[in-house]
Amino acid sequence: RGGIFTHSMLLAIGELQREGEEVYSVGKLYNKTLKKDNEVFNSEQSICLQCSPGFMPNQMAWPLVPKEAYTSPMGLRSLS
Repeated sequence: RGGIFTHSMLLAIGELQREGEEVYSVGKLYNKTLKKDNEVFNSEQSICLQCSPGFMPNQMAWPLVPKEAYTSPMGLRSLS
């Protein structure tokens, strides 16, 4: 299950991995998530990102990068 944001983010993580990205920022994942939302869902949902004053999303590494080959749940559906 999951919503538009969740699936967009998981698709983005899968794409970043296929592109060879092993370390990336919260900002990079956010931008890729928006891209996936537009490509796959074209939703009217607003996906927003907020951070503390004086801190930029491209300054924080995303901590949950898969160590093994990853395919998102929606990607698995398209394979079957």
